Amino acid sequence: MNNHPAKKLRTSRQQALTRLLIFIGIIVLVNVLSSAFILRIDLTSDKRFTLTDSSKKLLRDLDDVVFVKVYLKGDFPSGFKRLSKGTRDMLDEFKVYGGDEIQYEFEDPTEGKTEKELNDVLKELSEKGLEPTNVQNQTGDEYSEKIIVPGAILHYKGQSVPINLLDNTPGTNPQTALNNSLSHLENKFSVAIQQLSMIRKPKIGFIRGQGEMNNLQIADFMMSLSGFYELIPVELNNEIHIKKEIKAVVIAKPTKSFSEENKFKLDQYIMNGGKALWLVEALNAELDSVVLRRSFLTVDYPLNLEDQLFRYGIRINPDLMLDLQCNPVPLLVSFEGQKPSFKLFPSYYFPIFTAKGEQPIVKNIDAVSSQFASTIDTLALKGVKKTILLASSANSRIVFTPWLIDFKELKNRPRPGDYNKHDLIAAVLLEGEFPSVFTNRVPAEMQKTLNDSLHMPFRQKSAETKMIVISDGDIAKNEINTQGQPMALGYYRFTGEYFGNKNFLLNCIDYLTGYEEHIETRSKTMKLRMLDASKVKEEKLQWQLINLIVPLAVLSVFGLIFNFIRYRKYAK
Repeated sequence: MNNHPAKKLRTSRQQALTRLLIFIGIIVLVNVLSSAFILRIDLTSDKRFTLTDSSKKLLRDLDDVVFVKVYLKGDFPSGFKRLSKGTRDMLDEFKVYGGDEIQYEFEDPTEGKTEKELNDVLKELSEKGLEPTNVQNQTGDEYSEKIIVPGAILHYKGQSVPINLLDNTPGTNPQTALNNSLSHLENKFSVAIQQLSMIRKPKIGFIRGQGEMNNLQIADFMMSLSGFYELIPVELNNEIHIKKEIKAVVIAKPTKSFSEENKFKLDQYIMNGGKALWLVEALNAELDSVVLRRSFLTVDYPLNLEDQLFRYGIRINPDLMLDLQCNPVPLLVSFEGQKPSFKLFPSYYFPIFTAKGEQPIVKNIDAVSSQFASTIDTLALKGVKKTILLASSANSRIVFTPWLIDFKELKNRPRPGDYNKHDLIAAVLLEGEFPSVFTNRVPAEMQKTLNDSLHMPFRQKSAETKMIVISDGDIAKNEINTQGQPMALGYYRFTGEYFGNKNFLLNCIDYLTGYEEHIETRSKTMKLRMLDASKVKEEKLQWQLINLIVPLAVLSVFGLIFNFIRYRKYAK
């Protein structure tokens, strides 16, 4: 007995309606679940679209709206379009974890402005800390210029902070500068939010009074720190003691002897949990000596710190480290008429150090340049962990003071057999509990000061603390241009190369002060995938045709197969 056709039609409609309702229900359920759980898959090898755990936590803990005004909007060259898109993608990623607390707006500050209005706007943005840039663009015979403000203003809790999105280091390849800018977006936005979240900036003390490098010589290092830290000079001769509120102190290449009283102040600061970055050289030798004199004799710096560092488990040896992995220096080779002619020769006295291990301070850090560095020995000390941060290459040697540095010898090929040492230590991290160098020998005057003025007991052993010792102070020294202005830290004037000195030192300070999340975001890298410009030009037409014809051919084949199957099915 056959069913009635109308009944069969009604049943088919009911089944179709049921399937539709089930499908809609599945879609709704998937959307509800996706709003409750964050599931994001980043298939890039360098995880460029994945925020670090510290950034995720920062965003989840927001208790007020973060509003970001970005000035990257308009008709840009392709590189700035990529930076604009990367900034938008990063803020969208922030929004995933920060929710409605993250808001942003893109604006073109030059749109619809007269010349006077544009100058006023650019002046205002410059006063706020953003750096406008004039971009030249040439396409074929057409040449154009456009002023771009590659920056943003971040507002949070009634305060604001400027963020320069372009890492425009002079001499850097534009593609590399863009890639670095994209890599550092997360770090810049995260640090800006954290900076505005703080009631007070953490304090970093720069020790003064023993012939340390002046502010101009370490200007870029200090400027880079000042965005997040409050920098204060600490004149040991004028201070009774180093205040506990100072998170860490920097001893930047002292050249004069430390008195016992000043050593005591440093010692008790460390005993009470203070952190220290020691940039200490054993020998007196300077880069300018290379240009001014053919040769000179190295002499020791009379710092009077040997016993103190020894007590902490470190010895900076009175020697020089020579390395075949090094920077060159210009040496006179001839006179062309009355004009001297110089040529670059490898200077083994200027080692280029590479990071050792996976310690966060040196993870993904570029090579670090140095000048006249000494070797470091680590000593067995119970309760203190030692981690090597920087070391020489596999082709190194040691010479001992007094040593005559004769630059004429640099013109000769080195004998490989002389450079048979490896992994000579130049920087080391110490963590743990340190003994005081003044145990059983406290100066009477300082004992009186502790008892009467500070009401503090003398500590023979430190609380859990950390310090970093580097055997070359010039690692923190920036070049000075002919106008007397500081250049970027890590720039080497004779080759125009940039090294990782700045990031290494910033990581040192962040690690000592406990802000390791800054290191995590700063160390994030993106691989630069460059196109071969000549190959693109040669094969441009070929790939245009492939992109045009192949999709149409695939659709045509699919249509033919579909129609053939349909014909076979219904022809019967």
